[in-house]
Amino acid sequence: MKFEFDVVIDAPPDRVWAILSDIPLASSMMPGVQDVTLHPDGTYTGKVRIRVGPIGFNLAGEVTVSEDRDAGKWSMTSQAQDPRIGGGVTSTVETIITEPSPGNTRMQVNADVQFSGRLGQLGQPLIKKKADSMVKEFTENLKKAATQG
Repeated sequence: MKFEFDVVIDAPPDRVWAILSDIPLASSMMPGVQDVTLHPDGTYTGKVRIRVGPIGFNLAGEVTVSEDRDAGKWSMTSQAQDPRIGGGVTSTVETIITEPSPGNTRMQVNADVQFSGRLGQLGQPLIKKKADSMVKEFTENLKKAATQG
């Protein structure tokens, strides 16, 4: 399933980059994310607790983040499972960060998310609605943090 989001933040790109580069801080802005830990190999592990329709999921997994500020690219790959229900998520998120006008940041986000097990059986409209809600809450938190700092 592919998702696209276009977000404009009333803050300079350096401030947005600083937040996105601090993975524990950035992850605290995403609803349901908890227990984010950096490992010596540069990967992160964490948990996500979400409800999609009538089912609650407790996903645990691994995330790898890369950034190229010169090219304006921030990307993340993740894989998480909920062994209790036999489902999981694998995702790749690619973000282009630009400054459309002085002091403003534009984030063009493209995500490719694959669901397996019971998560995959829920149906695209329900998953899309939940993903949109989570991204909206994250971007509102990011906007707040970027403009207050």
